[in-house]
Amino acid sequence: MKNKVRFVLGLHNHQPVGNFDHIIEDAYLRAYLPFIEVMKDYPDISFALHNSGILWDWFEEKHPAYLDIIASMVSVGQVELMSAGYYEPILTVIPERDRQGQLSMMSDYLMKRFKTRPRGCWLTERIWDPHLPQTLAGSGLEYVVVDDSHFKSTGFDPAGLKGYFFTEENGSYIKVFPIDKNLRYLIPFHGPEETIQYLRTLWETGEEKDIISVLADDGEKFGLWTGTNSLCYKENWLRRFCELLLANSDWLETVTFSEAIDTTAARSIVYLPTASYTEMMEWALPLKAQEVYHAAKEALESAGSFPDPAEAVRGGLWRNFLVKYEESNWMHKRMMMVSGLVDDYGESRRRDKVWEEARSHLYQAQCNCAYWHGLFGGLYLPHLRSAIFRHLIAAERIIDEKNSRSAEGLHHELRDIDGDGIDELLISTGDVKLFMKMKGAVLRELDVRKADFNLTDTLTRREEYYHRKIAVSGQKKGNDQAVSIHDMEAAKEEGLEKLLFYDNNPRASLVDHFIDPGSKIEAFARSEYEEKGDFAAGDYSLRIEGAGDSRVFHFSRNGRVDQGAGKVDLKLDKRISLSDSGRIIDAEYSLKPSGKLKTRFAVESVISFLAGNAPDRYFTFSGREVKERNLSSTGEEEGLDTFQMTDEYLGVKVIFEFDPVAIFWRFPVETISNSDSGFERVYQGSVLVPVWDIDIQDGETCNFSIRLRIDSI
Repeated sequence: MKNKVRFVLGLHNHQPVGNFDHIIEDAYLRAYLPFIEVMKDYPDISFALHNSGILWDWFEEKHPAYLDIIASMVSVGQVELMSAGYYEPILTVIPERDRQGQLSMMSDYLMKRFKTRPRGCWLTERIWDPHLPQTLAGSGLEYVVVDDSHFKSTGFDPAGLKGYFFTEENGSYIKVFPIDKNLRYLIPFHGPEETIQYLRTLWETGEEKDIISVLADDGEKFGLWTGTNSLCYKENWLRRFCELLLANSDWLETVTFSEAIDTTAARSIVYLPTASYTEMMEWALPLKAQEVYHAAKEALESAGSFPDPAEAVRGGLWRNFLVKYEESNWMHKRMMMVSGLVDDYGESRRRDKVWEEARSHLYQAQCNCAYWHGLFGGLYLPHLRSAIFRHLIAAERIIDEKNSRSAEGLHHELRDIDGDGIDELLISTGDVKLFMKMKGAVLRELDVRKADFNLTDTLTRREEYYHRKIAVSGQKKGNDQAVSIHDMEAAKEEGLEKLLFYDNNPRASLVDHFIDPGSKIEAFARSEYEEKGDFAAGDYSLRIEGAGDSRVFHFSRNGRVDQGAGKVDLKLDKRISLSDSGRIIDAEYSLKPSGKLKTRFAVESVISFLAGNAPDRYFTFSGREVKERNLSSTGEEEGLDTFQMTDEYLGVKVIFEFDPVAIFWRFPVETISNSDSGFERVYQGSVLVPVWDIDIQDGETCNFSIRLRIDSI
């Protein structure tokens, strides 16, 4: 007689660092709590559970009774708790010391709170690397769960994936369970009877050896995804599924991963390539490569010769996001920079309480969600990026304060942060920290250190593959029908296709533009203007003058400006200086052409206070009545020499001053992105552009200055 099919159900619950409390509460009430309340009524159905450390911390503070329920289910063996990096990092892209630290933090918490030492690991976004066995085995773990696509890409027959496997790296062994993609798409979007029938087919047509079928997936699909709360709990999908599992116990049983390991043998050894789930590998591809990917997949589908065409077409790897999105790469390299700082401090100070506090901030800044973009908002969500920067800045500040460096005035260093082979200029005081790039001599990051806030965090508007779905006429809003998030194509508002604009260069501040004298704000805001100079992305030289707090950072470039009839050589000098402990930043310009120059000079900056329409965040124009003052407003002001942006929530105001007076443009950066509930418009920051008309003769010099003052409210 055949052995029973062993069905392993694994749940992964997670919310990003920096997510809003009401969103986590909603997930708790709609998904996390009702799932557990149903499952505790079926003590004979065992399952595995992973909550990210973000959620464990949140439950401890907000709903400790939930943890008591979990503890009781663990104590009787119904629930097996899985480990992972505590703050849900992608293990393959953080240093080994941080991998071990995050894994140990999770294991220690589970042991302290639930008296259980985890044997296995949920792998964040199922992102596998062949070197991971050393990391996982080195932290005392026995198994990990990945997608079956990892196996299929090596040529494995899907029919032979109903078990677990051994893999190793340099003699470090780990057991690997493949997740059944069919179950991912069946549960809970099809009737529970269909899942039972699928499992029965495995039993009836499968091999004589033990059959283990695994579903390990997001717990949010049991109540939080569109329509699933009604489906799972009002229509009782989950209870009906549990009843069917018990009713078919003569050939089907539920086990945990550890029970499967303890009662069955591994199928074979396997070596898996760098991979993730199929959709992730598609999202990581650049736009043109995504077009080729879809064309190839559609061709295979039309041929009808492939059971799963998406598996036959190889996508990219997660690290491609660091190439695809400059902002992702910048955050990642800033994180690596801070990791080194924290490690150096720990080595020198023997890991005191300051090190522990700084390390906690670093680990939270390694939460994966803001570093990539696919189906969910991720990188496109400003509050998630802001949380990453908040923790990075806090870790730096804590260590600098301990080292008394912040009290020693102005510091600078040249260092290649983003890995492009060109040094960035770092300028820091106790109050601010500036990161300037040589390309364009632009301000890449401006940190208000006492608020742990990056003022210039924004996102470049890029074309995404899914934008062509938004552009389809008659796009309608979604409904409440339960559907996999991979199949959603709803829009949160009408007319989003009219807001699809794409930027020519990555967004930054103090960007030097030369444009036609008659240029309009509308074209500039849509990036539909013509760049007449080669300064915005050109290479600048740097000379540092003076000493101490009187240092001046002197950027210069000999470039050209196209005036239609011909190009004029132009020398542009940009001098950056700081005063008042860095709270005042001066950018002084001098322009000297070799020929008559008639053009329009525009210096673009961006400030992001996160909320474009919040009443406590607004513009103020001294002596002027402006109808729209919200940060997402668009407008033009003539003859302006100063304005202010205020964030009452953060307690910070930024004052700009221009000399001479300028035409001033303001408009929002708004991206159109995909999310778990449909396509949406997202405010990324406010673009601020003083504009001066220039008409000077050969050899004459014109001067402009921009002063940025950062104050507390």
